[in-house]
Amino acid sequence: MIREVAAAAIVHHGRVLAARRMGPSDVAGGWELPGGKIDADETVAAAVRREVREELACEVEVVYSLEGRTHIKPGYELTAHVARLLSGDPVPMEHDAVRWLMPEELDDVDWLPSDRPFLQELREVLLDGERLPGGNVGGATRIGATVRRVTGAWTPAVHALLAHLAALDFSETPRVLGVDARGREVLTYLEGRLVDVDDETVGEDLLADAMTWLRTFHLAVRGFRHPGPWRTVHRDLQPGELICHHDFAPYNVAVGSSAVGERTVGVFDWDMAGPGNPLEDLSFAAWNWVPLHREMPASAAAQRLTVMATAYGDCVTALQILDGVVPRIERSLEVISAGQRAGDAGMLNLRRIGEPANTANSLERLRTRVPAIRQACG
Repeated sequence: MIREVAAAAIVHHGRVLAARRMGPSDVAGGWELPGGKIDADETVAAAVRREVREELACEVEVVYSLEGRTHIKPGYELTAHVARLLSGDPVPMEHDAVRWLMPEELDDVDWLPSDRPFLQELREVLLDGERLPGGNVGGATRIGATVRRVTGAWTPAVHALLAHLAALDFSETPRVLGVDARGREVLTYLEGRLVDVDDETVGEDLLADAMTWLRTFHLAVRGFRHPGPWRTVHRDLQPGELICHHDFAPYNVAVGSSAVGERTVGVFDWDMAGPGNPLEDLSFAAWNWVPLHREMPASAAAQRLTVMATAYGDCVTALQILDGVVPRIERSLEVISAGQRAGDAGMLNLRRIGEPANTANSLERLRTRVPAIRQACG
């Protein structure tokens, strides 16, 4: 009679939990997926939950099973099951150590022979990672403390830009770590709260901090040059231009707290970066941070534009930012439409959420509001 043993491949943020055995002597020091024998009256899912609770003091939910089964010892066979961590931090109760492993780290531990056959399939599971919210153009996947994103012809230029910022100790920008087995760029994950852009209008403290950060970024890249290619701007820098983010919006910012309010702690999604005038970044920011794409009283819009201009400094006025919004969003519409015609996969993704039509409709409504906002700006 064969006794079945169920192992839990607990996957969290694209990592799997490995546990090191204390005994018996023939397996001591070897690493395994936690688990144990299935009792006669138990389902596989129930056995996995019970064993994880007993061995690690946390709660999991079985999602699906990995393929195959392996021999442990005479009369015992092992199956492995992907499980989602529901609550608790795993604490080794029957092992002497546990480790969270990313796909590139699976070979860093000495797995027990019975667990090794599951690693190839498990590696692909981990590479799928955890899809991050937003990222309508290219998408982003979290694996541990890293983010994986698709690459393009523009990637070397973007990586050079990020390396330039890293050399200046910009803690708010991701570091480039390399390329993974699926050809995606690997970047450091930036911790922080994400703004709910559908329902949330950011406070003036965060609005001011974001514009101060944008000014600091613009100063940092004044001496930076790279021939490209960039994704959407296919020319060299012109007089008065620098490399802009071109997508500086709340949906691309990680937010943290400080003694004086919320602040910008991370800025991501740099694929749209390229040559431009600093006012382009400011006007695009006004569309998204005020946000001018949303209906609001002219006085409120003018007040938030003034906060932006004051925080950014450099003699930029609220009226200058406002007057740049319509042409800047018109350029966005052209870029999206041209990309879709050219078959750019990222731009085609935007079509699925109604772009550029949604933005075009919002822009037409803004045109009718601009005179009142200009008057309110004084």
